[in-house]
Amino acid sequence: MKPAACRLCRDSRIRCLGALPDSDYFAGRVLKHPIDGGHLWICDACQSMFRHPVLQTSQYLDLYAKGAEDEWSADDARQDLAVIRGMIAKACPGSVLDVGCGAGDFLLTLPSELTKSGVEPSTAAAAAARSRGVSILSPTLAQLSPQAGFDVITMIDVIEHVADPGKLLDQALSHLAPGGHLIVATGDASNVLWRRVFRSRFWYSSFPEHITFPSLRYFYIWHEGRGLQAPTSVQLKYRRIPFRRAVAYFASQLAYLVSPWLLNRAGSGMEWLRRAPSPRRRFFSPGAPGVFTDHQIVVLRRLL
Repeated sequence: MKPAACRLCRDSRIRCLGALPDSDYFAGRVLKHPIDGGHLWICDACQSMFRHPVLQTSQYLDLYAKGAEDEWSADDARQDLAVIRGMIAKACPGSVLDVGCGAGDFLLTLPSELTKSGVEPSTAAAAAARSRGVSILSPTLAQLSPQAGFDVITMIDVIEHVADPGKLLDQALSHLAPGGHLIVATGDASNVLWRRVFRSRFWYSSFPEHITFPSLRYFYIWHEGRGLQAPTSVQLKYRRIPFRRAVAYFASQLAYLVSPWLLNRAGSGMEWLRRAPSPRRRFFSPGAPGVFTDHQIVVLRRLL
């Protein structure tokens, strides 16, 4: 069924880019029942993309709560994290809130003199973060105390997981101190290979957790009238990878473009060979982080 309008900017000028794959793997856990992939849509007004249909918010929160604690762990190969650390150092904040902080990997790399807090829906990841000394304030921004305010709020690999990014950004803005910085790292919906070549078979949009892909144009639209400076952005590859791995990832992306069925068969065969416990995965996505310049870091600063 065609959506009535863009889920981000509410404009009706939308186009379908093709069917998205079903998936039985979510937040590091194999699901007994696969999630319907739906279709990928693009908005000609705000240039964003989005999955339709999607699950209810409560269903997603339940899936994340049951997710693996190390599913989104940070590592030194992540290029976006290095850039964001530099941005935070330049801002000279006193406090940082990381939304969707996982086990606290990123926060623990920041200077010790900062007050570091996190928001995390995964029960296992939040427990791991607390055991490492990270202050977990709530599972979601919606549950965060109204009195909480921060000099920097980061959303790293988060906004693509929510159905209504504008609502999430407004929630974050309500906790941003005057002069504070909101830093969002996510996929870059303006990537030409994604939009025009791979379309719904691009690696980044194949994961069932990824349901919304805001463009830089969308951030410009959202910031208007909210007391923010115009957004700035950096486009980059997700991580540094060896050349051989990049070739292998690119080959899997091409294979997925030709036939997702073949990738599923190969993945199922590997599951059988390694004697994976039941339930076993039956649906697989290519996974090509670091091959394309397909990520962006968007920075919005609140006026004094």
